[in-house]
Amino acid sequence: MPSSSPLKRKDKRHSAPTATPYNNTFTPLPEEDDNDVEIDLTKLWELVKKNIWLLISVTLICGICTGLFTWLVIPEKYASSGTLFLTPKVTEGLVDYNSLNTNQKLVNNVMNLLTQDNIMTKVAQQTGLDSAQKVRDTLTITNTPNTEIITVTATTKDPKLSKEIATDTINTFVTEMSESLNVQNIKITDEPKLEYAPVSPSIPKNSLIGALIGFVGVMAYLFVRLITDKHLRTSREVEAFLGLPVYIELPETQAMTKKKK
Repeated sequence: MPSSSPLKRKDKRHSAPTATPYNNTFTPLPEEDDNDVEIDLTKLWELVKKNIWLLISVTLICGICTGLFTWLVIPEKYASSGTLFLTPKVTEGLVDYNSLNTNQKLVNNVMNLLTQDNIMTKVAQQTGLDSAQKVRDTLTITNTPNTEIITVTATTKDPKLSKEIATDTINTFVTEMSESLNVQNIKITDEPKLEYAPVSPSIPKNSLIGALIGFVGVMAYLFVRLITDKHLRTSREVEAFLGLPVYIELPETQAMTKKKK
């Protein structure tokens, strides 16, 4: 009987798999929520620095154009003001307290009566304006808080006309109140004056507003450009977006640059 030779078992060595970047478990990327917009202020600042000359030039151009438009197109307006005072009753050198309270309550009534049609119509006839409404549109009636002082201001494109309207308004009103209602305690404390310095428009103010609009417009453009830009330009941006490390970077060659162009 032939002797059986012992079976030789081959030793199969199983090497453990080497950990490589390719056998790592892949974690799916989280779904991007379109409603959530993250703003990187660093990127915004870098974008502003890259476009700093655009920002400066547009701001200056808007400010200069607004100033020129104000100077050349918008007409200047001139104002003239007069002041009325409701004098309290004085008895033996003392101010009547009841009269003072009554005057304070009458201030609003006087302000309304100043622009009534009967007063405005007479002023329109005296100044040559077409209607009472046109006179009313030029007037501003104000009251100094907690006083019986009423200021009548007329504003037009002509400084002489402004003075004439303000003067005729307060004179006509005082006369009408005295003759029709027997009110004797309304006094003119400050006559309207001829003012040649325009009260509007303000060229520096409008230029500043125009420059601010230009600045905000460029910043809004850069902001929209940032949040709508979906390109990944650096390895850090790729790693942050994919959540995976970048092992190889291919340098951009001249040929690739020409193809982009």
